[in-house]
Amino acid sequence: MADRDGTREDGPGLVVGELRGYRQFDLHHDGLYPRVHAQAGPWHQELEPARCVVVPEHEAPVSGCTCGLYAWYLPGSATVALGPVSAVVAASGRCILGDRGFRAAAARIEAVALPGHVLWNPWAAARARRMLATRYPATRVYATARRMIRDHPPQDLSALGISPPADRSRGYRTAALALSAAVIVPTYALFLLPRDAIAPAMAAWWPAFVLAVVLWQAGIVWLLSRLLALQTDRPRP
Repeated sequence: MADRDGTREDGPGLVVGELRGYRQFDLHHDGLYPRVHAQAGPWHQELEPARCVVVPEHEAPVSGCTCGLYAWYLPGSATVALGPVSAVVAASGRCILGDRGFRAAAARIEAVALPGHVLWNPWAAARARRMLATRYPATRVYATARRMIRDHPPQDLSALGISPPADRSRGYRTAALALSAAVIVPTYALFLLPRDAIAPAMAAWWPAFVLAVVLWQAGIVWLLSRLLALQTDRPRP
């Protein structure tokens, strides 16, 4: 059941069904831990219920509180960080909807994509797959987030009155890669030139070279900061 902004009056009526979202988890030997309130332990049930750590007496989520299981409507901003596991979740029960994401009363993990640092280690990847198969048997495991998202695309939320803002994360990532290539490729190409040809050019143009490096680093830092700004701990409903 979906509820716009926690109130019945400002949005459409309650809708029965599951709501797809995207989020990340920290991968441990005993399960997938939420990145916020990790002390609550891993998601270990087929349908994980939300619990409020501030007011345990009320049923999460409620309007005026920050409780609930969080997820984003779109995958880009929810999968920016490289270290955690990216995941697709299916939320059910009461869901308080926002512009970019929601918080739900319960959710199950539909699919996960293993991070690169795990895949690069065959033993770590095998351990992770065994753990996921044991603790989350209904969850599909992917080697890349791209394949996972292709099989689990974002839902059309227009019936709920939701039009998520455009996801700029892919543009920032592309710009960061292009900017890096624009500097790294010519720099490595210099090593292919004769040393006698490089030395005079560097002596004459070293201020411009230093300025280019500084501007490159500043551009990379700015792009990465914009990417990290999109990856908050939880979406703001």
